[in-house]
Amino acid sequence: MEKLIPALLILAFSVSISNAFADSGSTGFTNVIGVSSPSENATLPQLVLSGNNVYVGWVDNTAGKFGVMFAKSNDGGSSFEKEVDLGNVNSGAPDNMKIVASQGQIYATWQSFLDNKSSIAFAKSNDNGTTFAPAVQISDNSKDSAFPQIAASDNHVYVVWLERTTGDITNVVFAKSDDGGTTFDTPVPITSHPGGNTGIPKIFAYGSHVYLMWEDNGAKNFDVFLTSSNDSGNTFNSIPTNISNNTGDSGAPQMIVNGNDVYAVWMDNSPGNFDILFAKSTDGGSTFAKPVNVSGDVQDSGYPQFAVVGNNVYVTWTNVITEKNYDILLAKSSDGGQTFGTPINVSNTPGASGWPQISADTNNVYVSWVDNTPGQL
Repeated sequence: MEKLIPALLILAFSVSISNAFADSGSTGFTNVIGVSSPSENATLPQLVLSGNNVYVGWVDNTAGKFGVMFAKSNDGGSSFEKEVDLGNVNSGAPDNMKIVASQGQIYATWQSFLDNKSSIAFAKSNDNGTTFAPAVQISDNSKDSAFPQIAASDNHVYVVWLERTTGDITNVVFAKSDDGGTTFDTPVPITSHPGGNTGIPKIFAYGSHVYLMWEDNGAKNFDVFLTSSNDSGNTFNSIPTNISNNTGDSGAPQMIVNGNDVYAVWMDNSPGNFDILFAKSTDGGSTFAKPVNVSGDVQDSGYPQFAVVGNNVYVTWTNVITEKNYDILLAKSSDGGQTFGTPINVSNTPGASGWPQISADTNNVYVSWVDNTPGQL
């Protein structure tokens, strides 16, 4: 899906925290710890927490050394072991790395290159990230594949990505492993329409349940769709659920699953400009309540992220303030997403703020973003 609000001019990274909805306490950072080598051009970091373990993955785009790197901490991030090079499998710069941890296993997937085609690579560790088995390709090498996403549950590993076919048509493709990533089944298409395109898919898994979400303009306007599997990815619903189901363009969806509750947020221009919409299902994604407009702004809002803690739902996004100024806004629901309060401006800087990330617990809400305001760290 094309970018729906003006692109941000990102000149520097800014990491900030908001606990505006918290009841007590202030939060600070420890001193910065270098995880990658100073000689590396480290980009696109990924962070996963598991108990007291912290796992970091990134792409090394240093000229002549392209590869995928990984490092772990066993003491909550106070120190990190020596980085591990997962390799790149083939020539060319890798991209879009994702990692997941499950029962002492670490799984990594990324976009690689083979015979001038973009493909999906996978590597796994059986010793909590100390070493990794050689990376393998899991996509069809005759087609361009990109933007992988990964999830794991028990001994199952699931990877989903976009595959480009003749005529620049993109579809969602899914592959699974039932032996902890040692082998993968032949990838299967989740979407297969002859026209239109799908956007970057999202994936969530627990127990034998697998959920996939994506944006799709097969009906000539973008809508947000969801399909699920209750048998560890062996079969999926034959007819995906259209969550947005309107005449406007809907995109950039995000998903959280908690038992039988499925939560979704996305950006949508059906109100007349791009706003942030939220919808919830209480029956495992079969049906969704009427979407709620979270942002309700006359300016464009886009690229949402969200967190759910109990009955609280926190949604953050990038909001256009002026032609050159974008800020990070945040709204909270205390009734499971039925209603949302007035958004607050978290970044509130004169420059361009964008690409927020959010995490929350019972006492605090943490938001990070990038910012090009002079003086930002």
